[in-house]
Amino acid sequence: MLAIAIIALVISAFALPFTAWAARATAKQARAAREQTEIQREQVAAAREQTQLQLELAREALQPYVWADIQPDMQQGTILHVVVGNSGPTVARNVRVTFDPPLPAGKQQSDKVESVQRVLANGLRSLAPNRVIRWTLGAGYDLLATEGPKLHAVRIEGEGPHGPLPVLELEIDISDWRQARDAPDGSLHHVRGAIKDLTKAVGSVDQTIASLRREDD
Repeated sequence: MLAIAIIALVISAFALPFTAWAARATAKQARAAREQTEIQREQVAAAREQTQLQLELAREALQPYVWADIQPDMQQGTILHVVVGNSGPTVARNVRVTFDPPLPAGKQQSDKVESVQRVLANGLRSLAPNRVIRWTLGAGYDLLATEGPKLHAVRIEGEGPHGPLPVLELEIDISDWRQARDAPDGSLHHVRGAIKDLTKAVGSVDQTIASLRREDD
């Protein structure tokens, strides 16, 4: 029995390193498996974040983009308008635009401009894609008669197909237009001017001919 016990002890002594090696290998495999699982979890989380980001970008791409500005009338040159537009791909709803201080108004436009401000503050029911609405403020030489900046804080709110739009706040200084070119764009303006000049010239010729006929009579 003693011999058997000694033999078993010897075998155990020889097997011990292999057992330790196997235990270390098993622990190493388990650690690698845990690391691989963590990497997979991170990859899944990154994929979810990427998917969420793509969804948000897709929603943003479908949201309307509403803006407001004060611009000259490029067909007449000297008139200033308050302009509200939608440059986005979808309809904007409940578009509210407020100005602080209130919009300037020409001598003949004060009542109309006050009404426009109330309409914009209460909200436009809808604004279709690429639609631009203009309201006349008055002549630029009247609105810009005094020197110095004419800052107006503008706040724009609205709703799109995916809920409220981000509030847009900006400042507009209409005095920037004081030294700007005020000639109307396009050739039609020049055509109209040429027609007026031609009409005056023809009228003058008609008067001369009529005068000569009276002298002959």
